Amino acid sequence: MKITVANEDIELLPEKAFFWQAEHLLGISDVHLGKAESYQAAGVPLPSGNHRVDLERISYLIQKYHIEKVVVLGDWIHNKFSLSEVVVRDFREFFAVHEHVHWTLLLGNHEYGAHEILKGLPFHLVEEEIEMGPFLMTHGHKNPRSHLFQIQGHTHPLVLLHEGPLRLKLPCFVLERKCLTVPAFGSLTGGYTVRPRAGSRIFAVSDSEVFEVQK
Repeated sequence: MKITVANEDIELLPEKAFFWQAEHLLGISDVHLGKAESYQAAGVPLPSGNHRVDLERISYLIQKYHIEKVVVLGDWIHNKFSLSEVVVRDFREFFAVHEHVHWTLLLGNHEYGAHEILKGLPFHLVEEEIEMGPFLMTHGHKNPRSHLFQIQGHTHPLVLLHEGPLRLKLPCFVLERKCLTVPAFGSLTGGYTVRPRAGSRIFAVSDSEVFEVQK
């Protein structure tokens, strides 16, 4: 699903990411890698290995769209307990395969206390927000002083679809006049339900396509 914002074409992908073709840029948010390991550290026996599925999806998108830049809009990891020995090893192998890619990470709320650890990964780390062409990339706060179109994550938006007795919640992109909110990329993430509002558009994400939800 292609949309035009700030005079730029952005493709909304069913993998819960966006592609800015002019910059060969892939944008993702809220990956929450190592979430299972975080729960294990708290005594919850969640099985490991889910992070590999998400890393493979990122690799697939990098190869498919010939990506040169990746921007993560916060929460690459779930918290400071995410980086087990296995996760760190898998990260090293993943980044070695994609060493040609320029990586930017906007530090999210889940990364508090893990900044020193994240410095060991090949990210350009950004504390607050970053301007890229006509866009202001943030984790999730709106900057009322900026005239730029904002792209953000953080809120894990979901949309409720219903037809008679059938109910289905899907991840979604939310497009407002000056802001695009992207869904959580991670496979172990929840979310909150958004409702259509005047002046906004909602694009639901299924396994194979992105489609606009009619109000």
